[in-house]
Amino acid sequence: MSNGYTKKRRRLTPKQEKFIEAVASGSEPTLTSAYTGAGYQSGGKGSTLRTNASRLAKKTHVAPIIEERKAAYTAKAAASLAGSKSYVLQRLREEADNLDSRASERISALALLAKASGALDDAKERKDRRTGATEQELLTELHTRMSQYIEAPLDVTPEGVDTQPSVDDT
Repeated sequence: MSNGYTKKRRRLTPKQEKFIEAVASGSEPTLTSAYTGAGYQSGGKGSTLRTNASRLAKKTHVAPIIEERKAAYTAKAAASLAGSKSYVLQRLREEADNLDSRASERISALALLAKASGALDDAKERKDRRTGATEQELLTELHTRMSQYIEAPLDVTPEGVDTQPSVDDT
């Protein structure tokens, strides 16, 4: 049951705002450096600064904002990384297909594409990935790898093996 009272967010001071931004963005390596960088007193004992910085980071009106902003920075970085990876793979494809490039440049681009796709994984990497894999997982990997090389992959499922996950598998 609600008592009609909704808690408002407490207003942040400019120093708290700078501290939160420095901690969330990772621009300062420690809470203490974020604390002093935000303009809080930098004199005094190091242990006092560390204690005050830690207390500020744990305050009920500061900690949730730090976490929200960290999550936003993480999401932004992930999106940027995904875009960068896509761009690099596209440029490698273009280089591999560019007949005006030297053969060594095209081969290098193809080698990097093969590595990125896992087409040329070494035997140890494959063995490590497959250790403990179920038969269904192995079949799925085989079908996926075959579809990269053959337009209509062959059915390699052993007779009597159900390729559909059973209700018990969930």
